[in-house]
Amino acid sequence: MPAYEVADLLTSEGMSIDRHRLSKFLNGREVPRHRLAQRIHDVLAEVEGADVDAQEVALTRKIMYEAALANKQPLLAREHELAEATERLQLERVRTAESLTELKHELDAARERCRQAEEALEDLAARTDEQITDLKAQRDSARRRIEELEEHMARTEALLRLQSSDIAMMERASTETAVELARWEAGTPQQSVQELYAQRFMDQVAQWRDADEDEKAEEAIQHLCERQPLPMARAVWSQFARNRRWPDLERVMIAIACFGDPLELFHSVRNATFVTNPGRAFWSDDLLIALAQHAPPNTVRRFSKAARERGADGVLDVLSGRIAEQSRARRRSLLSGDAALRHDLRAKRREVAKDRFGDVVIALLRPVWWVIRRRQFRQVNKAAEQVGSAT
Repeated sequence: MPAYEVADLLTSEGMSIDRHRLSKFLNGREVPRHRLAQRIHDVLAEVEGADVDAQEVALTRKIMYEAALANKQPLLAREHELAEATERLQLERVRTAESLTELKHELDAARERCRQAEEALEDLAARTDEQITDLKAQRDSARRRIEELEEHMARTEALLRLQSSDIAMMERASTETAVELARWEAGTPQQSVQELYAQRFMDQVAQWRDADEDEKAEEAIQHLCERQPLPMARAVWSQFARNRRWPDLERVMIAIACFGDPLELFHSVRNATFVTNPGRAFWSDDLLIALAQHAPPNTVRRFSKAARERGADGVLDVLSGRIAEQSRARRRSLLSGDAALRHDLRAKRREVAKDRFGDVVIALLRPVWWVIRRRQFRQVNKAAEQVGSAT
């Protein structure tokens, strides 16, 4: 098969490969990416009408990995290492899940044996002493086995959770490595790298959500906001906003407020204009809402301190307003040990009360004003009629 036809088949499978680059792969002038090995074997097997040999795929990957090491391409080598480790962990998780299923079946059988022995022991009058002794032995043996199986299942479930967490961590590392590879292959500027990472992060989270693997998505969001720089987390937040994925948009913002550095958070809204619009997402407004609702008290204290020392009165005013909207318990936890923030909140509440009082006064005086205006209007009309009569 000509190289250009193979390249076309690979491209039709979602691979961005042309015949010139495929020629470089085949001639050894460029090391392919890890996922290309399986794709090549799949395409050739389909054309030849044969099955894919897993050992041949593994051998191809091994050669590609050794070529990456020999050509001093550490990112490609890392991609191969992460992919192999992820596949190994996935196989281990499958075996653990199978073991857990077997344990559940065995536990159900042990419980059934125990139930039958207990039911038989309820009719002691129809049993001999020897039968009663045997039934008690069966019951006690079943109970001991149930305890052993329950303990074994608890440990196996813990192992399964840890393996799932390890796989999620490896998948995040693979995504980050793929972003760096794209950056160096295409000479992508840093801004585009952030956008590429954000797009892939959102796609991965969406895939987990659709597969009901919400724990993986939550762990990824927390890992993002704990480990990645704030600009990267903000790029992910913006990506969710552009795609109108409102629940994950809110989850990302809550995680940023909970795990972000207070000083970095302040500098991200220092010169912002605050606009409230329920139909749209605004970084500055959403961040202050998340801080007031979910952030640890120490984070809110340090954030407000940074704003106060830099004269960011607008930020403090909006933050105080958001805190005033919270429940009494939440306000108490945020204001405990922070006299300056308590002062800001009291000032904000007095301002709000003053505005409300002014609105009430205006609402009460509006009918009186209309009566006065109507009286003045009548007096003017009457004076005009008298002047007309005199003339």
